[in-house]
Amino acid sequence: MRLVLFTGKGGVGKTTAAAATGALLAARGRKALVVSTDPAHSLADALGVPLGPAPTEVEPGLSGMQVDAQRRFEAGWGGVRDWLGGLLQGAGLDAVTAGELPVPPGAADVCALLEVRDQLAAGPWDAVLVDCAPTAETLRLLALPEALAGYVERLWPTHRRIVRSPWARILGEPWAPPVEV
Repeated sequence: MRLVLFTGKGGVGKTTAAAATGALLAARGRKALVVSTDPAHSLADALGVPLGPAPTEVEPGLSGMQVDAQRRFEAGWGGVRDWLGGLLQGAGLDAVTAGELPVPPGAADVCALLEVRDQLAAGPWDAVLVDCAPTAETLRLLALPEALAGYVERLWPTHRRIVRSPWARILGEPWAPPVEV
């Protein structure tokens, strides 16, 4: 299994290169999925077929899909918000404040990464080729783990996590999200 990211500035040929690589792999008998995380939706034009949030067969061995990160985010955010709100209430935040949690920065972008991960894990692909958004968005996306760690640290500092952790296990407070985004 190969994962290949096609990155660069807008207009440099990322979509064309990803689509052509997928077509070449399919012509050589491999199963390739070309995934676009770019909101511009130009992959459908390059492949000549309409694409949606699920893999669509373009030709034998070649499939394509357009990640709908916003849709996936909206479907899962309610459960995550409820879980995080309960967690923060347990840490002393009042219910109203915990219920009005803002969306963490880059959350929709994380959903795009999760979609690629799911296709890697579940799909029959020999290669997953990712047509990334332009460089600035892709760099922001790849920097998300570090950014989210800072966000968690501000919401719930390390010293509070260490002190509360053993008590949470004893008291049975919810420490794992009920749904995966």
